[in-house]
Amino acid sequence: MSMTKILDRYIFHEMLAAFTIGAVTFTFVLLMNKILRLVELIVNKGVPFIVVFRLFLYILPYSLVVTIPMATLLGCLAAYGRMAADNEIIAMKMTGLSLYRLVVPALAFGITAYLLTTYITISLLPFSNRAFKSLVYQITRLRATLGIQEGVFNADFEGLTLYVHKLDAETGTMRGVFIVDSREPKEQRVVIAREGRLFSDPEGLRIFLKLHDGSTHEAPADSPGRYRVLNFAAYDLALEMGRMLSDPIDRPLGEQELTIAELRERAARLRADGKNYRPPLVEMHKKVAIPVACLLFGLVGPPLGIRVRRGGRAASLVISIGFALGYYVLIVAGEGLGTRGYLPPAWAMWLPNAILAATGGYLLVSGAHEGLWRGRLFGRQQRLRPAT
Repeated sequence: MSMTKILDRYIFHEMLAAFTIGAVTFTFVLLMNKILRLVELIVNKGVPFIVVFRLFLYILPYSLVVTIPMATLLGCLAAYGRMAADNEIIAMKMTGLSLYRLVVPALAFGITAYLLTTYITISLLPFSNRAFKSLVYQITRLRATLGIQEGVFNADFEGLTLYVHKLDAETGTMRGVFIVDSREPKEQRVVIAREGRLFSDPEGLRIFLKLHDGSTHEAPADSPGRYRVLNFAAYDLALEMGRMLSDPIDRPLGEQELTIAELRERAARLRADGKNYRPPLVEMHKKVAIPVACLLFGLVGPPLGIRVRRGGRAASLVISIGFALGYYVLIVAGEGLGTRGYLPPAWAMWLPNAILAATGGYLLVSGAHEGLWRGRLFGRQQRLRPAT
């Protein structure tokens, strides 16, 4: 095996170690709030651990789209910064390697991260988002079915207190239904019905209670003394089990749940209807543009890591977070500008990559011209003392 291949493998393993630590740390921080909610499902809601673990796996791809590019930059900064601090860069210079050749392992690492992130954004993320919503719906429907008992006040439904006088276990028919609806703070509502049954809408991911032969009693909080009674033959009451994590389950498929082909179809349909067709196009370009950041961070990392070698891994962590935050701020800003039509969708999503590419090219070229590879690091000449 040649010397260059050995050095490539050595640098690649250095980056891999820092990348793994960074990916785990960034993902944990990003998902901390959702992890607490998942633990709450186990402790307070009685949801089985295996089901909660599946929910965690379904929300993991969304965070990896953000953390993999960040961890890629951290891996490059930590590896090249550590080698520069230990004068390994000078030793590599003595073998005749150039700065541009030294970037090859980082670019190879960036390509690997790019392929992984592309697979997640294009294939895995739409599937995981749909599977997450479907599983939350199944949990909600199961808890709604098992939670109702006759002669017991049930408060599992968000903002509702339900009492059933008689419950037919075989048919699921409830008789003597009494409901206190406090979901609207400005208006207290009581619903009384002779009978009712639970129904589910798998396509719309909704659960509702169909009531028959009853009445609603409303007392507006801002109008003391007023009381309103409405009789009904049939009444559908939507049930909510609370927001399991952060996203409601009763909304239509958003852009993140769609594939690129489906995004194109939605944009064409919205454009034909005279509506705002830009959000699907923005999301389509976003799915392709964000993985490219892994390649660009692989370009930025080596010369930047050599420059900040004295700061160690703490400086690498701070710089990687700063660069990543700046990049994602540009992505969010471009998303808003592209959705509102101030910029074309392609420009809005690819402009941050263009800025990052220009930054990486400048650092690489200026590093070579300033002497980062001729022995002068951070503006000071590095001289090898002769052995005595």
